[in-house]
Amino acid sequence: MAGQIVEITQPGYWLHKTRGFLEVMSRSESKGRVPLDDIAAVIVSVPGCSVSTKLLDELAQRGVPLAICGANYLPSSWTLPVQGHNRQFQVMRAQIELSEPKRKRAWQRIVKQKIANQAEVLARAGQNNQLLLRMAGRVRSGDPNNYEAQAAKHYWQRLFGTAFRRDPKSAGLNTALNYCYAVVRACVARGVSSAGLHPSFSLHHKNPQNPLNLVDDLMEPFRPVADHLLWLETQRDAGQSYEELTPAVKASLAAVATIALPLDDGTSPLSLAAAKMCSSFANYCLGTETGFLTPSMPAGKQQGG
Repeated sequence: MAGQIVEITQPGYWLHKTRGFLEVMSRSESKGRVPLDDIAAVIVSVPGCSVSTKLLDELAQRGVPLAICGANYLPSSWTLPVQGHNRQFQVMRAQIELSEPKRKRAWQRIVKQKIANQAEVLARAGQNNQLLLRMAGRVRSGDPNNYEAQAAKHYWQRLFGTAFRRDPKSAGLNTALNYCYAVVRACVARGVSSAGLHPSFSLHHKNPQNPLNLVDDLMEPFRPVADHLLWLETQRDAGQSYEELTPAVKASLAAVATIALPLDDGTSPLSLAAAKMCSSFANYCLGTETGFLTPSMPAGKQQGG
């Protein structure tokens, strides 16, 4: 389940299924093959790429999302299977009927873990994290004080400097964050599908034009892992502008899917940790678990690439 992230970065390629592989073709020349069972997600970040319907079907059968990215690596569309878990009907009904108190407690758990992970990122970056630790301890059911937003304002300026503003439509570091988050989002989207959850029925995100509101809810505790990976990248190459993401930088950031994260039941690569969290959340909706798994930051000093 750890899997590989397959990204298409050059126009004119054709993706198709041959035997048990995804094969990338340029005209009549094969550019490479990846076993279908080893793929966690496929990301297409350039125009002019063709994908066969047979490949789309094979990816769907394995619960592998395919993301089409537009400007600044913001995903513009996704493919997800319409059938996932064998309990799909029961899980989706329980998800839709989740009581408001349970919905609010779930969002509280997510926000607390996200802020705690952000605090750990600041500590590893040599910054004071006491305010974030206090905020994490004060988050109440439903986060009525919006500590998530308060923490973000404090966090970004200390991690990347007072001039930095998190804006997905901006260039530079924001583009790199978009790319890393697209990888994380793909892992969580696959986990949502495999758990039988519906990606639109959310806890907190309410954008009516976003078909992946639940995915964006559940990926929140994973975002600081991506942030820290990018921060490490900036420390290795202080002169990098990130106006254009080089293949080396993208390979380093895509490795976020393989970072080992602690969960209550042990340590797993992020792609598998996302699946476990989604499965645990499905059980929370069904009432078979009183809580659900959320990831902590990796032990020791995280290394990317």
